[in-house]
Amino acid sequence: MNKLNDIKNLYKNNRNLFNMILLIVNVVLIFWQAVFALILPSRANVFILLVLISALVYQLIKNP
Repeated sequence: MNKLNDIKNLYKNNRNLFNMILLIVNVVLIFWQAVFALILPSRANVFILLVLISALVYQLIKNP
């Protein structure tokens, strides 16, 4: 339980850094999924791409 509290405190102290890391990871995943959606345009790939893009929009709106 102490480790969980330590992680929570670390996030609270470095919230901007963690949000920036999540934003970068999300953008990389969007590019990766866009390549796969262009190579193999199935409904699942397009749906995953739409979910990633909506998560990016949510992140940008939530953290101005």
